[in-house]
Amino acid sequence: MKKLGGINIPSHSGWRLLGIITVVILLLPIWFVVSNSLSIETESWQQSVPRLLPLYLKNTSFLLAGICLISLLVGVSTAWFVTVYDFPFRKHFEWILILPLSIPTFINGIAYVGLTDYAGPIRIFLRSIGTDVYLDVMDHQGAIIIMSLVLYPYVYVASRAAFIMQSVSLIEVSRSLGQSMVKTFFKVSLPLSWPIIFSGLILVIMEVLNDYGVVQYFGIPTFTTGIFRAWLALGDLQTAILLSLVVLLFVLFLVVLDTFIQRGRKTSNENEDQIATRIPFQLKWVPFTICFLPVFFGFIVPVGQLIWWSILSSTSQVWLQSIEFMGNTSLLGLLSGLVVLFLAIVLSYSNRLTGNHWSSKTFSKLSMLGYAIPGAVIGIGIVTFIIWLNPNWIYSGIIALVFGYSARFFAVGYGQTDSGFQKIPSQLDDAASSLGKNSLTSLIKIHLPILKPVLIGGFIMVFVDIAKELPLTLILRPFNFETLATNAFQYAKDEMAPKSASSSLLIIFVSSIPVYFLNKIIK
Repeated sequence: MKKLGGINIPSHSGWRLLGIITVVILLLPIWFVVSNSLSIETESWQQSVPRLLPLYLKNTSFLLAGICLISLLVGVSTAWFVTVYDFPFRKHFEWILILPLSIPTFINGIAYVGLTDYAGPIRIFLRSIGTDVYLDVMDHQGAIIIMSLVLYPYVYVASRAAFIMQSVSLIEVSRSLGQSMVKTFFKVSLPLSWPIIFSGLILVIMEVLNDYGVVQYFGIPTFTTGIFRAWLALGDLQTAILLSLVVLLFVLFLVVLDTFIQRGRKTSNENEDQIATRIPFQLKWVPFTICFLPVFFGFIVPVGQLIWWSILSSTSQVWLQSIEFMGNTSLLGLLSGLVVLFLAIVLSYSNRLTGNHWSSKTFSKLSMLGYAIPGAVIGIGIVTFIIWLNPNWIYSGIIALVFGYSARFFAVGYGQTDSGFQKIPSQLDDAASSLGKNSLTSLIKIHLPILKPVLIGGFIMVFVDIAKELPLTLILRPFNFETLATNAFQYAKDEMAPKSASSSLLIIFVSSIPVYFLNKIIK
């Protein structure tokens, strides 16, 4: 207890300790990657780095450059059109443009390979009209286009949020000075929105670094495939740790860079709604077409291919098997989601009780670092941690998977939970304290009932991310334990892509649920 003016004020040291323990647990995988890299012999560096690093760096950089460029072009342009202009079905495009985000990159790759191969509908149609063209999307350029089609929504969501926050008066002033809408976009709206847009681009980069399915399926050596090859194929944990450290350092650089850029973020203080600008009738279908094309190629086409496969190839046995894997996925999502929410509540409530001290804020930011780290790196960190505890425990159960998911997706649940806590007036805590209720009773009887919708939303977001996660699952899963994601990837890897349709469609269905809520959050 502390005394202030003769009044006893609880110090909440127990909650502070719980918050610190939570952060330490979540950072364990990252710590073990860093600490084990420091103990690796110089000979291992000399054998691995000169031979592998240039190849992985070249391929990863090429993919990042192409995907970032296309995601920026598509995401920013579509966000600008749906925010500022008025055209047919504009309101529908606000949320439809987010739909491709529900398709994991590797599933999109599987669908497009099926579309363009010899037995695919495109080649069949070409042969029916007396011609045929060899189509090969399984190269660097194909990977860039396929991944961009499902990752651009990250930039779209950030761009639209940035444009909405800008005051409409800024556009009106620019227009009154004789500037066209194109010049207004490049000289006014885009510079003001860039910090937020960059945050969306950071998420795209993280997803590319995390991807294993597309690059493995297409045979493109990247850091992620290198980590898998070193550990799962060669049993070379030291090389896997070295590659993980390189990725980790790059991610930390991006996080620092994003923090630096966000310091200069400026948004309008005026609480005004954006007013759709009326454009000439003959041009209304131009923005419609620009917004429709990424949805068509990023969602409608791959989903259509999967549905066609499910009609032709999926038997009742395949669907029953997929339902079984749905059970495994649901079990992991349920356990991990509950763990994430529990830890998020502990850390958020600890920060609330301790007055959001700078040290608490710093620990909170560190706890969310796992979301920026690729799943393969988190997986290697947990493998080294388990080996340190007891090598016989590797692949002995799903506890390692739940731990990995919790460390990887904690930021998703914590962001929702902490924002909910911040909206609860502090007077409620004071009232409960004056009635003699301790902090735990206040949490259970006051805060949690109020936070129920927020917690449900956070749980759904964590569950969806877990259903889509592939690299972390492949590294940590027990033997003969399949999820929807691993099952779909395995069928494609075994040249039986049509049989992956049922599992893929179930993943897309589950992942589409948050799209509607995400659109509401943007507004």
